[in-house]
Amino acid sequence: MRSITEQKDLENEHSGERLDRLVDLNINIVEASPTRHSCFEALISMSTIQTLVDSGALIRIEVDLAAGEQPARLLYGTPGFIEWLGTLLAGAEPAQRLGEATVAEQVDSLFYAFTAGKQMIYTRQFRVIRAEPNAVWEFKTPDVRIFGWFLQRDCFAAVFGDWTNRVKDHDLYRGYRISIRRIRRELGVEDNLCVKGSSPDDVVSF
Repeated sequence: MRSITEQKDLENEHSGERLDRLVDLNINIVEASPTRHSCFEALISMSTIQTLVDSGALIRIEVDLAAGEQPARLLYGTPGFIEWLGTLLAGAEPAQRLGEATVAEQVDSLFYAFTAGKQMIYTRQFRVIRAEPNAVWEFKTPDVRIFGWFLQRDCFAAVFGDWTNRVKDHDLYRGYRISIRRIRRELGVEDNLCVKGSSPDDVVSF
């Protein structure tokens, strides 16, 4: 199984001390870096995505790929999601784990498949919460649910993460959907950085 590395540099406002490699994970948090895109439209919108990164609204997430592999899809997270991800990757587990792999391994495997351009299985690994314009989407592992939206095709912004059992037991889908729609309105990205379609082919190239 792959080793995982997460690097998140934090400036200590008093000493300027940098905190590197919080936990051993394959997932890296970075400001942003140019990535090869599959279409000209993606290149045009990158400047707007970069504006969100520069403002701190989104943080780039990278996953270590195999030798010779190039990123085929982009993954971002809000600061709140990155904070949640940090606790998860540091070893947080649900009261009763459903999957055989650890939660960190489940998320790493899912993020790897997405970023590397591997086949993503609809309803098993991702799905739309509700078929509507500017839909909210869910990434899935046995023990984790990750909610967000597609800024453009093959470019996902993760906003909330939660345990599978908690989401199902308390029926949290509507609440997360409404919260994400509100966040997008506040960021002003409903029109230019939100995929309009709600079918799998609209958001992920296969």
